[in-house]
Amino acid sequence: MAALIGAGLADARARLADGRGHEVPARILDLHHVWDFFRARLLPRRVRDLRRVLDVADELAWQCYGPVLALPGVRPKEPPLVAFSRTASPRAHRRGSAYQDLLPRGGIHTRQGREAAARLPFPVIEVPWYFGGHLPALLGVAHESAHHIEDDCGLGAEIHHRVTTAGLPPDRTAHWSRWAGEAFADVCASVVCRTAYAELLTDLLDSELPVDEQDFDGPHPPPAARVRLARAAASREPAETGEEAVVAAALLDGGYEGLGGRTLTELLTAPDDGDVPAGAERLLRGLPSGCRSAGAVLSAAAIAFQTDPEGYDTHGVGERAVDEVLRLRGTGTRTATVRAHPHDHADAGALLLAALDAVPERGPSRPVSP
Repeated sequence: MAALIGAGLADARARLADGRGHEVPARILDLHHVWDFFRARLLPRRVRDLRRVLDVADELAWQCYGPVLALPGVRPKEPPLVAFSRTASPRAHRRGSAYQDLLPRGGIHTRQGREAAARLPFPVIEVPWYFGGHLPALLGVAHESAHHIEDDCGLGAEIHHRVTTAGLPPDRTAHWSRWAGEAFADVCASVVCRTAYAELLTDLLDSELPVDEQDFDGPHPPPAARVRLARAAASREPAETGEEAVVAAALLDGGYEGLGGRTLTELLTAPDDGDVPAGAERLLRGLPSGCRSAGAVLSAAAIAFQTDPEGYDTHGVGERAVDEVLRLRGTGTRTATVRAHPHDHADAGALLLAALDAVPERGPSRPVSP
């Protein structure tokens, strides 16, 4: 960040020296405004309690996304950054997407500033602030990580084809075709977190409320259908019936071309059947869960909360689960083998400033509404 701002200051000095000082204020304002998006998501990590929760969320995101970097032919890519935001529910912002709408309104002063906010350099997962006080809710990070797997591995067409050829009735195929990406994300989260993810959905989505599922036209499947889909994907039992089981099987069976021929269960680390329930019991007895992955520890904590909310608080399950996940962390850079050097950040500053020059001015600079 300091190197990037340093590049901005050097640019400003050069413009002042050659008589273009009138261009400096708007450019500096836009540089800071665009990078405020990143500052706001990085600075909470300087606060110990917030950093610990975000580090745990990063571990779950890494467990989901990290295997993608080992796929044949994959170029080095950064895993998702998890951050708190004022959003009401978790959201995934894809690599390369425009993020001007995520900036405070009214802050872009130049047309070039809008160009600079046109491509997000790495994927971001935003979670509501209240997730910091309720560890089980972090299981939603697995769902959002799956969206980044779909985007970065180009799985959209494969997912759509699997759902539309799953053998559903035509009227239901039309609905599930629209929900295919969200169904894929729910299935991935269910592989990593097993039935704990379905229980989280039950809590968060008011899945018991009556909904006309036949004509439901939301961007996600109806709440109760999402719960049934998650349970079908977590159980992986052939005896499961219903359209959700059909969709789950279509997404789980067989390898994906975009995943180098791997199935979701081969790509993603899934806990053994008994690990999570046994881990929940241990947590409620004041012991470590004994689980071996971030997803399994968090799932055990979620089941412990579902089973005994009072015992969850009495035994400090949330805080102890955070400690346990952080002890499981490996060492090293969370990307492929390429490590950034300090000069890369200065180069990034130069690139951002070049983006500010991307569109020629047609008159004096003036505020541009987003």
